[in-house]
Amino acid sequence: MKIIILSIFSIFMTACSTQYTEIKQIDDKAYIQLTGEIGSGVLHIDDVKTDLSGADTYSLDGAIVARFEVKTGTHLIRIAKKGVDVVKRKIYVTNGNVFEVIVP
Repeated sequence: MKIIILSIFSIFMTACSTQYTEIKQIDDKAYIQLTGEIGSGVLHIDDVKTDLSGADTYSLDGAIVARFEVKTGTHLIRIAKKGVDVVKRKIYVTNGNVFEVIVP
């Protein structure tokens, strides 16, 4: 009887000592995602100008979205329509993050 109890106990102990390893891979890029009325605007990222009328867009949850890759760190984001800034924001992005800006 003792041998049976010791056998069962040893089986339970070996089952509890299994190893679990988790590996997380983080994207080494950061992105700015524009959502809203982006068709007629001009995007300035740290004074680098991008015309939004030619930007690659896609649909995400029923909204039109454009995504731009940026370096990690602090950036000044400006979106102008007809020469007037509609968005002006200083942001900080890290690896693997997507910073969303809603364009009115």
